[in-house]
Amino acid sequence: MPTFPDLMAQSVDGMFAIDGQQKVLFWNRAAESMTGIASSRAVGRRCHEVLKGHDLMGRQFCKPGCPLSALAAGGPPPGQLPLRVTHTDGQTLQLCVGTMLIPSFKDGLWTVVHVMRRGRRSQAENLFDCRSTHAAPEAKPASHEPTLPKKSAASMLTGREQEILRLLANGSGVDNMAALLHISSATVRNHLQRLMGKLDVHNRVEAVAFAHKHQLV
Repeated sequence: MPTFPDLMAQSVDGMFAIDGQQKVLFWNRAAESMTGIASSRAVGRRCHEVLKGHDLMGRQFCKPGCPLSALAAGGPPPGQLPLRVTHTDGQTLQLCVGTMLIPSFKDGLWTVVHVMRRGRRSQAENLFDCRSTHAAPEAKPASHEPTLPKKSAASMLTGREQEILRLLANGSGVDNMAALLHISSATVRNHLQRLMGKLDVHNRVEAVAFAHKHQLV
C-alpha cells in the first residue's frame, strides 16, 4: 500500500509539507512544475522564503510566524486561501492553498501539508470557492466557513477587536499584542474569544483566514 509521502509525490496538485518552524520537509514534482522552484531549492528552507506569497490585495501573506505553522501543535485547519506567488519565470500565479495535518514522528505534533492548485479548488481539499479568474462562475459549495460580507463582519467588531485582528493577522502573539496595546494578556485573550464568536470561527487560524478573505486587514 502506498505511503502518504508516495501519494504526495504522485499528486497532480502541488503539495509541500512544513514543520512547526516553517521549514519545508517535502516539495513534490507538481509544486516544482507549478512554481518553477526545484525541490532541492525548497526543502530545508522556511516556506515564506520559498513562496513569498501575497494575498489578493498584494499584501505579504507568507512571512515568519505565519499562523498556519502553529497548526503543527494541532487544531482544525482553515478552508483554502487564495494566494499569489511569482513563478521563477516572472509570471504571477493565482493559487488556492489548502491545508491538512498528518501525524508527525514527534509525539503531540503534526506535519502541516499545504495543497496548491492554480485558480480553482484543489482536488485534494474541496473546501471553499477559490475561483480562477479565467473560470466560468460556478455554484459555491457548502462549507462551514463563515460568509459574512466585509461591511457586515467589520461592523460587528469594536475598534479594539479590529486592532487585535490586524495584529493577529500580522503574526503577533498574545503577549506581543498586550505589550503593543498596553493591556494585559488576559484582556487580549478575552478580545480574541469575543471576536472569534462574532465571526463564527473556531480558532485563531480561522479568524486570520476570515480576515484575509473579507479584506478586514
